Amino acid sequence: MPVLLALLLACDTTPPPPPNIVVVTLDTTRADHLGTYGYDRARTPNLDALSVSGIRFDAAWTVSNNTLPAHVAVLSGLQPQRAGVPRNGHKLPESTPWAPEALQAAGYETAAFVSASALSAKLGLDRGFDVFDDAFDVKELDQRQRHGDDTTDAALAWLAKPRDQPFFLWVHYFDPHYPYTPPAPYDTMYGAGYSGPADGSLEYLLRVWGRGGQEKIETTAADRQRMIDLYDGEIAWLDSQLGRLFEAVDAGGRSRDTLIIVTADHGESLDEHDYLFDHGEFLYEPSLHIPLIVRPPLRMGRAPSVVSTAVQNVDVATTALAVAGVVPPGPLDGGDLLAVASGEAADPASADRAFAESCRPWQIERRHDGWKNLHKAQAVRDGSLKLIATPYKNRLELYDLASDPGERKDLSGARPADVVRLAGLIESWRGGAVDIAVPDAENMERIKALGYIE
Repeated sequence: MPVLLALLLACDTTPPPPPNIVVVTLDTTRADHLGTYGYDRARTPNLDALSVSGIRFDAAWTVSNNTLPAHVAVLSGLQPQRAGVPRNGHKLPESTPWAPEALQAAGYETAAFVSASALSAKLGLDRGFDVFDDAFDVKELDQRQRHGDDTTDAALAWLAKPRDQPFFLWVHYFDPHYPYTPPAPYDTMYGAGYSGPADGSLEYLLRVWGRGGQEKIETTAADRQRMIDLYDGEIAWLDSQLGRLFEAVDAGGRSRDTLIIVTADHGESLDEHDYLFDHGEFLYEPSLHIPLIVRPPLRMGRAPSVVSTAVQNVDVATTALAVAGVVPPGPLDGGDLLAVASGEAADPASADRAFAESCRPWQIERRHDGWKNLHKAQAVRDGSLKLIATPYKNRLELYDLASDPGERKDLSGARPADVVRLAGLIESWRGGAVDIAVPDAENMERIKALGYIE
């Protein structure tokens, strides 16, 4: 009898059920402030453990340094200029392909729990979701958000319900976004003993920025470090909530049949390039370099690994649909992260390449008819080389991230051939010439030589 049973099992060709899919997006979370990405003082054990059991992508970029377009890229698989959502406040076009809708049509139970008003259902993001929970508190000036413990509680209540079909769950956490006001004891986890004005509040930040009618104030090194301490406290607090979520997702042996993808919408500049505690304008690495961790269903038998190839958060939707065996709802810009990790990328010519665009300055947007032709900044990374084209500042900047990860040495004057080649990649990506208008004195001769002005 045991032999007969073994033969019957060997002949069983029943395909396994579709996997569950969990996508977690961390707002304003830069990769280099997590333990798994080498930050020595990080207290992120839950993200670190997920990384050890999955695939960590070390060169992941966001497509946009703004919450809504970045999330639309995550869930559509389209770059912002094709998805039709340039920045916060725009409504998702009905014509934009939407991965949750495709998964729902394939029999998935779908739910979303989001933590900021920038991602509310009124913007059309609830398409394809059986449950879309966007209940927010209004506890901070100008920031409508739900804190991580409340978001986790809501997601855990949904996970606890019995179901007989695979599920797709999206959970968004807003906590690391300014203001930096982690709850106790995370507010004093780093930098105890500081007694200055930097309390992480939006009121303080408005004075640092000189916005909202506030006179701009100067910051000391101690002030800046205190703000970094509070930002790190927010991330540590967030990680504690991720531990609760991951435990519930894997309860009852579900890890065998569950894909988990964790990424961020964008990073945060803390004090680099004197761009203090913000992310919407410049395209330096603190705003673009994001965590991206994929833990495949354990039944797939994928060994843990670290991947150095450039990838983006626009790859999330393509990956989820591929693992689910669901046909994409249209041609997508993203790639399959598991194929990249296996060295089987569909388009070898564009492997190790990423693009991004800024969402500011707002005044540039108001002066033009149609956002596709705006003078927003764009950037491309090709291997270790990175070009930033910033039209409203009339600048082209070239950096080699391998030798200069802090982007301190602009190579655009010394390597004009690389500037021309990378600018051509941006032109193709955005569907038009890199828009550099009248250059400043520093860049005039080199930009003339490159042919961007007469």
